[in-house]
Order: sequence, then C-alpha cells, then structure tokens
Amino acid sequence: MSEHLLILGAGVDRTSGIDFPLANTLLPDVTRYLDGPGKSVDAALRDMLPNLRFNFGTMVARAVDKIATREPSEQREMIERVQKAIKDLPPEKEGIKKHGSLIIKLFNKLAIIAEHSQIDDEMYNLIKEVFGDAADDMLDSDSILDIHKLSLSDTFKAVLKYTLRMGLSSDRHEVAEALGAEMLNIETLLIDKFLGFYNNKASEIKNYIYISWALWAFLVDRQREVMTRHNGRLFPFYSNIPRSGRAITLNYTSFLNHRLAIEDTVHFHGGLAEYVRMDNRDLIPIDDIAVCDPAAFIKDQVSPNVDLTNNDPAQQRHVIPALVPPLRLKPILSHRYINLWSKASQWVEGSRKIVVIGYSFNSADEHFNDILRVHSGKKVDIITPGATTKAFVGRMEKVFGVAESQYSHCKVQEHESLKARGIRLIAARADQIDLNSLFKD
Repeated sequence: MSEHLLILGAGVDRTSGIDFPLANTLLPDVTRYLDGPGKSVDAALRDMLPNLRFNFGTMVARAVDKIATREPSEQREMIERVQKAIKDLPPEKEGIKKHGSLIIKLFNKLAIIAEHSQIDDEMYNLIKEVFGDAADDMLDSDSILDIHKLSLSDTFKAVLKYTLRMGLSSDRHEVAEALGAEMLNIETLLIDKFLGFYNNKASEIKNYIYISWALWAFLVDRQREVMTRHNGRLFPFYSNIPRSGRAITLNYTSFLNHRLAIEDTVHFHGGLAEYVRMDNRDLIPIDDIAVCDPAAFIKDQVSPNVDLTNNDPAQQRHVIPALVPPLRLKPILSHRYINLWSKASQWVEGSRKIVVIGYSFNSADEHFNDILRVHSGKKVDIITPGATTKAFVGRMEKVFGVAESQYSHCKVQEHESLKARGIRLIAARADQIDLNSLFKD
C-alpha cells in the first residue's frame, strides 16, 4: 500500500496550458461546440435518436419558468453570484455592470416577496392563540403564498431569457455566465434526465443519451486538442506528479494516465475512455481515446448498440458514456463503480500523507467528502487558490471537524497557508506547488 495519495479536482484541469472549463460553464461551451466543430457529432446523435426534440436552447425557457419557485436562500445566492461577477469589472465593461445591477434589482424584488410571505413566529403564535387546537390543521405551510404556483411577468422572463441566451453566444458576458452557472448546469441536467432509466420514461432516456454523448464528444475533442498541443513537451502540472504514489481524480479526463499506471489511479466519477451498456451494466473500454474521432465513434460503435424501436424502454438497448455527475444522488452506472469507490476509500485509509489539489469540497460531492470524513486524522495538504478564505475554512470544518479558531497562519513554499493538527490549507494554484517536497514534508 502506497503511503502517498494525491487527490485531483477540477482546478487541476484549469491549469494554464490545459484550460478545461469548469462544470458550471460547460453547457455554453458544449452548445457552441455542437453549432461549430461538433456539427457532425450533433448529426450523428440525431440520426441515432429518431424524433429527438431536445436542444440546449430550449433549456433557457424551462430554467426561467422555474425561477419563481426557488427558495429565498437560493434567490439570495443568485444575487450574490451576480454581485461577485460585476464587482471588479473594468470601466470599459460599464454596460455589463449595469446589466448586472438590473438583474440584482429584479432578483431582490423576487427574494423580498418570498421572504415576506413566510409565516414568522409572531404570526404562528397568533394563529395558535386564535384557533387553539384547530390551528394544527391550518399550519401545514411555512408561507402565506405558495411560491411554487407563482409565475413571473413577461418582462422578467424576457430579461432573464435574453441574458441567459447571451451566455450561449460566442462572446463572453460575465452576468450571463453568473446566472447560467447555476441555472444551466449540464451535470444537474444529466442527473435530472437519468431518472428516466428508473421510471422507464422513453423521452428522458433519449434526452440523456443525447446530452451525455454530446458532453463526452466535446471533452474528448478538447482533450485531444490539449494533448496534440503538448505532444513531446512537458505536460502542464501532470508532468510534475511523482510516479511513486497513487492518485484519485475527480475529473473525467485521461491526462493522469499518461503519468501513472492504470492500477495506480482511480477515476472516481468515471472517465472518457469507457462507456456503459445499460441492460447488463457492463463497462466497455474505448481504445485509443487520445486520437478518437467522436463523430465517427458515435456513428460506428455507439449507434449499432442503441435500439429504440420497441415502445417499452425496458426492452430497448442503450449505451451511455461512463460519466458520473458529482451530485449527492450518485447514479450507479455499473456494478464496477461500487468496487471503484470502495478502492478509493481503502487508499485513503491506508495512506500516511494525502495531498488534495484543485478540489473545492463542494456539498454536491458529499459522497467523496464522506470518504475523507470517516478517515480523518491523516496528514493532509489542501491546495487551492481560495484555501485560506473564511468560506473555504468553514467547509473544511464540516469535513475534518477543525474550527476556524484552531488554525495558525504559516507559509508553505512561500504561499500563505493555515495549519491545524495535521491539516494545511495552502493558497496556491496547482502548477505553483512542488509535489515532491510536499510528500517529503
């Protein structure tokens, strides 16, 4: 059992020279890909899925219709996200800044309505006093308005739709990105459509097959582009990984396997180099993923294995990429993932020193956070640019049980850091750290 364990999150693939998009900005990138270099992928998928009605553009209208039903806390989070996006914009982006101010005002109105409609303690007690025992039959709601039945005005809808569609265009728009990061999250969409496999809903299954293979094709093309660009040269970040240890990656990419042997790596959320046949949950490898042509692969190998002719989805044949969205509800694509997640837990338990890079410990990844939580007490270095912020330290308390007051300030490789017990929080990017030195500490 190796004493050293490296855990890699999305921030690693954001390293300069790799520049992969984060999950919350994937959908606009995939949309632009399908409209441009990925047109042949879109055509191959639609040939494979007759009468498919789904397209990413229609998601905007559906996302806007759901806005009014969000909880007040969610409305406030949307406001904070837009505020952060426009806070440090330069003077030449004054138009975008005003656009953001408009969105903030609109969401503030919506949040105020939701908050003021809630039944507070004073109102609750008055109802109990006036109606006595009968009040128990009346108090079946936390609000005097059912926000789930409210609808937005055409003006509000038009503003939001226009803004979100700007995020799907080729030009960067910070406000549209801030809204789309949560409202148009492709991984949330995947988990929503995956339920079709459980409730035998043919249209949702068809949508999932299209969305997942479109995402897979985009990532494969981007991965091939990066590998081609760095062919024969040192690969950003990954070339600095010590060959003597093991690594768990939470990314879909195959970059890690160009540095470490397959038996020394775990792709916790699946990867681009495998796909799943859903009737028997068999995991099938994809040969030469580094040079794979996505459109040709879909046409020649995926399409022959998909059969939707039977009206009963249970009698159909489906194959999907082995991509497991990092959400609280963890779909089991194949029985082999149960063994894979168990192996990851064993590696964490058996390691002496753990280095975590580019992982945000987001609540959507509680399945993985739990593995670290139950095996606490290890020496752990956590590297991410926001490692010393109050919000990140608060997240660490939920995972490792170390309160903010217990940390002491220090420097690690000249980077601002916090240290408590065996945990060090290091504010740095992945490519700014000497991994060999960390494992020797």
